Amino acid sequence: MTEPNRLNPPERNSELVVAAVYERVVEASLERVWENVYDWEHLPWIHSEAFNSIERIASGDWGWRARVELAGKAKAEIELITNRDAHHYVARTFAGAGTPSEIWTSLDPIAENRTAIAVEFCVQPMPEEALQNLGKGYVSLYTLLWDQDEAMMQAREKALGDRRSASVEPVETLSLGPLDDVRARLPFTIEFAGGRFRIIEVQGEFIAHSTECPHLLGPLDDCSVMDGSIVCPWHGYQFDVRTGRSSDGRALRLRSAPRVVINASNSQVTIEDLRDDLPASGDRIGA
Repeated sequence: MTEPNRLNPPERNSELVVAAVYERVVEASLERVWENVYDWEHLPWIHSEAFNSIERIASGDWGWRARVELAGKAKAEIELITNRDAHHYVARTFAGAGTPSEIWTSLDPIAENRTAIAVEFCVQPMPEEALQNLGKGYVSLYTLLWDQDEAMMQAREKALGDRRSASVEPVETLSLGPLDDVRARLPFTIEFAGGRFRIIEVQGEFIAHSTECPHLLGPLDDCSVMDGSIVCPWHGYQFDVRTGRSSDGRALRLRSAPRVVINASNSQVTIEDLRDDLPASGDRIGA
C-alpha cells in the first residue's frame, strides 16, 4: 500500500451518504488540533471507550494508517489523510468493521485558541430510520471524543506555557518538613528548580519524579506506581520512577529529579540538588 499522493487531495466516495453532521468550537489552537490529528498513539489511552488497541501500519506528513481493535472487540483498518492547506482531513475505514465509511472533518481557526470543527459521517445507504439512529450514535460518540481531546490539548498548551515561564534560578535545597508529616501527605507535588515533581514512597524509599512525560508533556501527577514504574495516561509510555529511564524499551527519560534526603539526627526531610544520573531535560517531543 503506497502513501497518498499529496498533490491529489482525497476525494469523497460518491456511493456513501451523510448520516449526520457534528459541529462545535474546540477551545484549543489550530496547532494543537493538528498535533492531535496526527497523534494516532493516544486513541486507546484517551479514548478507551472506543478503542482497545492500535497498531501503526504507516505514517507521515500525509497522515497515518493503522489496525485497530474497537471497544466491542471488532477489528478494522483505518487511514487518516490530511489536507492542511484546505484545513480538513478524512478518516476512512478500508477493511474490517464499518467498511466502507468516511468521516470528514473541517477546521476553522476562529481565534488564537479556538477552532471551529464540522464533522460529516458518511456511510453506506440504508433505511432512513437506521441512518438517523446511526447518525445519533456517531454524534454522541464524537461529542465524548472531542471533549477528551480538548482536555488533552488544553493540558498540553498549559504545560508548554508553564515551561516557557518557569524560573530556572538555581535552588540547592527545599525543606519538606518532619518525616511523619511528610509521610502523612504522600503523594504530593512540589515546584523545584524550574520543574514540577511528585514525592512518593516506594518500598520505604522516598523518591521524587517529574510530573511531565517527555514525549508530549503528558501529566504524571496521579499515576499509580506498579513494580517501580508509572504509565503516562496519554500514550502509555512507561518510566522507572527511581532512574527516570524508560521501562518499556523506548529511548526516553524523565526530567532530572532532585534527591529526597532524610536527616538521621532530627528526621527532617529535604530535597537537594538535581540527580546527576539524568539529563537536565528528557525532551523528545514527537518521539
